[in-house]
Amino acid sequence: MKKIILLLTLCSFMLVAACSNSGNGNQGTPTESDAGSAGNEVVTLKFYTNAKGEKGEPLMNIVEAFNAQSKNVKVEHVALVQNNDSREMLQKLDVLSSSGEAVDIVLLNNEGYVLERAGNGMLYPLDEFYEANQINAEDEFYRNPKYDGKYYGAMTDASFWYVAINENHLKEAGLDKPSFDWTWDDFREYAKKLKESKEGRFGAYFHTFGEYANLIAYTDFKNPQLKEDGTLLFDDPSFEYWFNLRRGMEVEDKSVRPLADVLAAKQHWATDFMNGTTSMMPIAMYSLDEAFLNDTSYPRDFNITFAPLPRSSKEVEPGLTSIGGSYLSIHKNSKHKEAAFEFIKFATMEGATLSGRIPGWKKADGKAIVTEIVGDKKNLVDMDALIATLFDERVRTAGSSVISVPYQQQLKKVAEGGINKFLLDDVPFEEARTFMLDEGQKIIISNK
Repeated sequence: MKKIILLLTLCSFMLVAACSNSGNGNQGTPTESDAGSAGNEVVTLKFYTNAKGEKGEPLMNIVEAFNAQSKNVKVEHVALVQNNDSREMLQKLDVLSSSGEAVDIVLLNNEGYVLERAGNGMLYPLDEFYEANQINAEDEFYRNPKYDGKYYGAMTDASFWYVAINENHLKEAGLDKPSFDWTWDDFREYAKKLKESKEGRFGAYFHTFGEYANLIAYTDFKNPQLKEDGTLLFDDPSFEYWFNLRRGMEVEDKSVRPLADVLAAKQHWATDFMNGTTSMMPIAMYSLDEAFLNDTSYPRDFNITFAPLPRSSKEVEPGLTSIGGSYLSIHKNSKHKEAAFEFIKFATMEGATLSGRIPGWKKADGKAIVTEIVGDKKNLVDMDALIATLFDERVRTAGSSVISVPYQQQLKKVAEGGINKFLLDDVPFEEARTFMLDEGQKIIISNK
C-alpha cells in the first residue's frame, strides 16, 4: 500500500511540473539550430552589391520588405562602390573574399560574372536549397547560370533587349515601325534613311558594351563565344557578317558614330540617343529606368517607340532575343547559407516585383509590372509597342548552354578586341578572326 501511495505521489508531482512548464513556455536554453525559431537569435546577412544602398533603389526596396516581414533573418546591405560600377565592385569583392571577410550574399550583374566566380570557388551551389524548397530552376527563371552541372545564381531581373527608336525621327523619314520580320539588313537601311532625313543626325548608335561585338551571337546561340562542343564560336559566319555590317554603316553609309569617336568621347551610353542626335539604338531594358523614363536628367520633346531585335536573316524565325540580368549568389564564406537562400528566394520570386523591374521569375505578371514601371509617364514611351516587343508570344531565347566556363568574361573581351582591331585598325576580317581564335585558344589552354 505504501508503494502505491508513493507511486501516486510521484505521478502527481510530474503532472504538476509538466503543466507548469507548458504554461511558462520553453525555459531551456535553445540550441543553435532552433535558436532562430525560439526567437532568441537574429541572423544578420551581409549583402554585397554595386548599389549605393540608398532608399528607393530597386534592390533596397526588396531588402526593406524582406526585413519587415522576417523575424529571425535580417539583411544588411554593404556598398562596395558609390558609382554603381560593377567591375570595380567585383575587384573589391575578390579582395575581400581572399581575405576571408564575412560575406553571405552577392549580387552579380551578368551571367559571365557568376560563372567566373563559380569556377574560382567563390560561390556556393544552390542545388540543395532548390531541392529542399521543391524549386525547378528551369521552370522558374529565364536564365540559370550553371557551372560543372550545378546552379550558382538565381535571376533577380530579366533585361530583355530591344531596339529603341525616336518616334519623331521615324515619322520625319516616312518609315513605319519595324515589325518582328525585320532583319539586320533592314536595320541598316532604316539607319541610312533616318540619317538622310536630317543633316547632322546619325541613324543608329552602338556603344562600347561587349554585346555590340556581335549581337547575333547573343540571340542565335546559347553561348555567345563558344559552340556547344566547347570550341570557339569566332569562326561562325555571323561574326564576319556583323563586323562587315558595322564597318559598312560607319564607312560607307556614315549612319553611325564611328567607334573611335565613341571611345574618345567617354560618354554615357544614353547621351546621343537622348539628346536626339541618334535615331535608333539596340539596348537592354535597364534603359527604361536609367534614361527613357528619366525626363529630369534627360528632358526631351520626342516619344520613344520600340521594335524587337532584328533577325540575323530571313531564314531565322522571328522573335529571338537576348535576355540578360543580374543574379543573387551565396558566398562560400557564409556561415548562414540556409538563411541566405531564404532571402534569395524572397528577392527573386514573391518579392521580386518590388524592384520596379521585370523579374527573372517567369511566373511574374510582366505586363502589369511594365505598366507600373511606366506609371504616369506614358507620354514618354510608346506603351503598346513596348508591351508587344517584350511579351509577344514569339519572343524567346536560344536557351541555356551545356557549356559553362569560368573564363567567359575573358572570351567576351577577346570578341571586343576583335571588332576593335577590325574597326579601329582597319584590318581585314580574316586577320581579326585569326586574332580572336588565337587569343581565345590561349585562354582555353591556360584554364585547363
